[in-house]
Amino acid sequence: MAVWGANGFAGGRLCEAASTRALELRPLTRAALDFTASEERMREALGGMEVAFHCAGKLQEPDPSGYAAATARFARACAGAGLRRLVYLSTLAVYGPRRSGEIGTDTPLIGTDAYAAIRIEAEVAIHAALAGTGTMATIVRVPMLVGQGMPGTALARFFRVLSSGVFPHPGPEDAALPCLGIHRLAALLLRLPDEGNATLQFSDHLRWTELAARYGAMRGRRIARIRVPNLPGSFAALSCTARYVDDAARITGGGGDLPSTWTDIDALIRP
Repeated sequence: MAVWGANGFAGGRLCEAASTRALELRPLTRAALDFTASEERMREALGGMEVAFHCAGKLQEPDPSGYAAATARFARACAGAGLRRLVYLSTLAVYGPRRSGEIGTDTPLIGTDAYAAIRIEAEVAIHAALAGTGTMATIVRVPMLVGQGMPGTALARFFRVLSSGVFPHPGPEDAALPCLGIHRLAALLLRLPDEGNATLQFSDHLRWTELAARYGAMRGRRIARIRVPNLPGSFAALSCTARYVDDAARITGGGGDLPSTWTDIDALIRP
């Protein structure tokens, strides 16, 4: 298996998981294969592989303009190199900022910001590039990935607020954070079924009240939940009750031997 973006947050953990299972692995770092690489260069890098994982791409690319075009070249290179399957790591952000309801892979896509729009463009480019070839496309949409070394500061800000002993909560009791532990994701990616073209999504929904209680228990302090008005901006996430369909049980047959998202959350909370 080849992993493009092998030195990134998701790609790096995927490589670690593959190594522990003694799988044949070809890490493709962004330094060795960037978004300007030609299709020929990509095809050479993929030679002899059966499956490729496209995990390249930061949350905030300095110049995202070439991302979708590079993804299309990578998909064509996969087909040209005779790979059986390309797995593309996408995002639940392609559904737009939904605050309630159940969201599945049949929900309309809304590219309300550059990050979501370019991932939608990349998904479309992959399907177009692989149409009529022998290479299957698996699109995997995920929420915020959590764990040590995670990009972004959403949870870090939340835990900083909790460190004061107060949890200002504008939402209902069941408001939750859609997220996924990085080690859980890696395990799921390695268990993807060898089937035809498919779009899957994985997401856990950790209630904000549970997160606050977990923080308090691990830090040995009492956290007081204070009801506040339903404020916009960064506080809006604390009132989100949207639920994304999670295909994890279907992939694993309901087995309980996967890493838990809470394990990665605990690693972030632990003093």
